[in-house]
Amino acid sequence: MAPDDSPTSRPPETPGQVSEAERLYRRRLREILGVNAAGAEVILRLRRQVAELQARVRQLEAELAMREMGQQVRLTQYRASCFEASWQEVADLEERP
Repeated sequence: MAPDDSPTSRPPETPGQVSEAERLYRRRLREILGVNAAGAEVILRLRRQVAELQARVRQLEAELAMREMGQQVRLTQYRASCFEASWQEVADLEERP
């Protein structure tokens, strides 16, 4: 495992590989960085939470983009209908004697 590898930096292929990745990362935290076992558990838990929150942010950004697109479409349709209505009013005024 490279120094910058982590359990969340690459997609797991099987559940067993997740355990192996976490085990190796825990070992790296303890042996190279001097973190005790409890600290390593906290770090791994926080890393999982960060990954989950990042996924949620991406989901919310996608939802927001979809809503903004929908609003833009509705605004364009509204403007077109207002523009058409204003031209209709002008045409009606010109037809009156």
